[in-house]
Amino acid sequence: MRTELLDQILESPQLPTLPRIAVRVIELCKSEHSDLQELVDVISTDPGLTVKLLASVNSSYYGLSREVTSVGEATKLLGIRAVKTLTIAFCLSQVISEQCPHDFDLEGFWRRCLYSAVAAQLISEKSGCQQEEEAFTAALIQDIGLVAMVQVIGRDYQELLKSTGSNHSVLNRIEQNQLATDHAEVGSSLADQWGLPQIFVETIKHHHNPDAASDKYRDLTRLVNLSSLVADALSPDQLAVASISTFASKLEDWMNIPEEQAHDLLNIVEDKSRKLANSFRIKPRPQRDVNKVLLQANESLVKMTIENNQRLDELEKQNDKLISAAQKDPLTGLANRRMFDSALREGYLKSSEADFPLSLILFDIDHFKRINDEYGHLAGDRVLVMIAKLLQEHEPEGGCIARFGGEEFTLVLPRLGVASAAQIAEHMRIRIEQMRFDIGGEKRIHVTVSAGVAGRDHLRQLTSEMELLDCADKALYAAKSSGRNCVRVLRPMMMPKLSNQ
Repeated sequence: MRTELLDQILESPQLPTLPRIAVRVIELCKSEHSDLQELVDVISTDPGLTVKLLASVNSSYYGLSREVTSVGEATKLLGIRAVKTLTIAFCLSQVISEQCPHDFDLEGFWRRCLYSAVAAQLISEKSGCQQEEEAFTAALIQDIGLVAMVQVIGRDYQELLKSTGSNHSVLNRIEQNQLATDHAEVGSSLADQWGLPQIFVETIKHHHNPDAASDKYRDLTRLVNLSSLVADALSPDQLAVASISTFASKLEDWMNIPEEQAHDLLNIVEDKSRKLANSFRIKPRPQRDVNKVLLQANESLVKMTIENNQRLDELEKQNDKLISAAQKDPLTGLANRRMFDSALREGYLKSSEADFPLSLILFDIDHFKRINDEYGHLAGDRVLVMIAKLLQEHEPEGGCIARFGGEEFTLVLPRLGVASAAQIAEHMRIRIEQMRFDIGGEKRIHVTVSAGVAGRDHLRQLTSEMELLDCADKALYAAKSSGRNCVRVLRPMMMPKLSNQ
């Protein structure tokens, strides 16, 4: 089920866009019957792509006996599958690198991707899965959703990334709890939107939960999951011991590779990743001995456990603050517009399914601009806060009180008819009219509000929650047109029917 945030990300103009050559390469790579020479010709027209491909092929990673000087020659030596998957990988890496925010740790991102890609290819080879090329590319691009979330959500998401270190298993859980989506779902949707082969769409989507993948792609998705654990372990400056333990256990369970071989495999991944680093403009790290590091880590295991528990507690506190900030208006503490939209949609759905009434009130502070102009914005803020507190005294069970925007407030009232909602609106209008608002400096001012009320029940059927909101907005407009400081009700039956023509 797609969430609002996922739709917002996928529809954002800030998303990376594929150049024409990348689109054409992907089309050719998806086709099992594509002409080999046509693929070679397309790749050869892009100097940057050709240079990257040849640099990679000629690196010590592949260990070829002679230098390759053309795309056609690379295809003959490595095979069409290898060239296809490498080409897709380099196309996407170029797009992401060129369009990524300048303050994003791009080198750290690609180092992690490279660890993953090399690990997936190596595990595929050792386990006999015979999907080395596909595993390399699937692992390399598994985190493209992360870049999309950085571009659209911005600094808040980058702070979330920093708080989880390099552990994407932790990141995935926090994203689900805080954002109701995650970088795997975003990446899969983006891959589908870009027209990538289905094998990559599905492995990206399920790489944190391989058992959810279809039978056809489950083995490859497990390879990508294992590669992510390798990246969790190798990406930090200090090796992540806990991730190494999880990786070793899953490696034996899924691939029938003994746990004792896991450490040697990590050393090989470190070495092979260094050989490919220049192809992705990554500065190679000094070689690390995994076995030696693990011996040292055992001596400080108790200390690490304590620190990790403290860190998790801090992350939970931070998540609670972020969740609250995402749902609340910072000035008044009421629900914000996003939370209101969700409450109205949910309330309307339940009202329609169970056929009980639902009412909506829109309040607007009369002549609020005059308050800001005459007394200043701090005075206006004081008025907003005091009205919010008054509305909270009458918050209905299961309802929602929100700051709709500016000087407008809303009340969603489940199981309450229009007449009762109008009484509540009138009661609050009178309360506000009778108050004197302390705006500081021993000044007290008189404030009034206008209100619009609308609702749905068995006599007043509506087509959507947006129509209900539109009715309340029209009622509010009628109240303001009637001289303000009053309540007006608009029922759907009062609205003219639209012509089908």
